[in-house]
Amino acid sequence: MGNRRLKKFLSKESTMNFLSWFALRLVKLVYFFTFVEYRNIKKLQDYLNSGKPVILVFWHSRCFLISKLWRDKIGMKKHPIYGIFSTHRDGQLIGKLFGYLGVKNIISSSKDVMQARAVVMKSLKLLKQGVSIGFTPDGPVGPRMHMVSDSAFVFAKASGAPIVPVYISAKNPIIFNSWDRFVLEKPFHKAVMKVGDFLFVDRNISADDLEKVKVDFERQMVYDTLQLDRELGMPEILPADVSDSKKKKK
Repeated sequence: MGNRRLKKFLSKESTMNFLSWFALRLVKLVYFFTFVEYRNIKKLQDYLNSGKPVILVFWHSRCFLISKLWRDKIGMKKHPIYGIFSTHRDGQLIGKLFGYLGVKNIISSSKDVMQARAVVMKSLKLLKQGVSIGFTPDGPVGPRMHMVSDSAFVFAKASGAPIVPVYISAKNPIIFNSWDRFVLEKPFHKAVMKVGDFLFVDRNISADDLEKVKVDFERQMVYDTLQLDRELGMPEILPADVSDSKKKKK
């Protein structure tokens, strides 16, 4: 009964507004005082400056600093970006927070077929207009570090825009005991944001070949994340076991 009341309280609009307001203050503090090293940024900057959009993907646990990359190195006004956020309360909270930081929201629900279709249509329209989109392929509830969503590949195939992974790690961060092992960077500590290799998806690719591309891309994202974590001395965070995640949802 207590958990139900807590969930109901956390789902209230007033609670969401307060939590997002509080989180915004925390974000600004970390953004200002964290020493961030950017890697492979120029390729992304040059591509966007050519007038072409990208599909930005990053693990759910590493989303805290992502808008800092866009604000400091890309420019929200010059290159607006939309984020796809779920109707799940975590997604709503993060969506509100990112909205304050200049990221426009697209609300999606995997349970609402009509809404999901509308999200696909809106996202493709934005990409064709030259506007970038970004989201977490393992959100909103996991399993952690798995390409649960096919959206990035659907969008890339239909629009011709590249999928661009961003890897984020930090020295001595706070790591929450959540499903995604959420990483919170600390002020006055070093963080690294690395832009990975662009992935272009052939419009005529078969379903079987696309599945292979998806598997290889997920494997590469996991590998590059672990490599960066090891470099910065971060505790190892491995992908969640898919079978265990399914059991928890039942």
